[in-house]
Amino acid sequence: MSRIGKIARLPARLRLEINHRLRDGQKAIAILAWVNAHEEARTLLAREFDKPEITDGNLSDWRKGGYREWEAQEAAIDAARSMVSSAKELEETSPKSLADRLAVWVTARYIMATRQLMGNNLKRNWKLLRELCHDITALRRGDHGAEWLRLENERVKLLRQKNAREKRKERDEANPPLPPMDEAEKERRFREIFGMEQVVL
Repeated sequence: MSRIGKIARLPARLRLEINHRLRDGQKAIAILAWVNAHEEARTLLAREFDKPEITDGNLSDWRKGGYREWEAQEAAIDAARSMVSSAKELEETSPKSLADRLAVWVTARYIMATRQLMGNNLKRNWKLLRELCHDITALRRGDHGAEWLRLENERVKLLRQKNAREKRKERDEANPPLPPMDEAEKERRFREIFGMEQVVL
């Protein structure tokens, strides 16, 4: 979503610095003092706004909008990195497919859910777990289908190799190799093919 406020108009690196300061819990007064003293920010805002100073209200609006979007994006990136890292670790430690390991994970979550039967969000948690279980079941079907296809391809490959060997064997039996010829026999065959009289020495 495109934003039009003062902070949204700042260069990306200044917005990022503001976001980092907000995330680190820095007070609004310190952030405003820093950004309003920044030469690049002052120059850009003076060009586009009648009142170039960034106010507490501007920062509050940014915290509710642009900062929240950035925070959600950072959380999504961190989650993706964590999943990739976990997947790599799982691949290194187990020969099973990732879907098989996810199935074990979901089973463990079901066990944990049964221990929390008195929890406030039981209905919602069960619904989410059942949906996740359905998705993982579909993933496992896909893995099993891929494994079946791999085995079928291997079977077809072995069958083709066997057929090729049998054909070579039949061809070799039908056309046995000629016995080796010495130089005199080669000369005799050459003259016979080209109708030349054999020279007797």
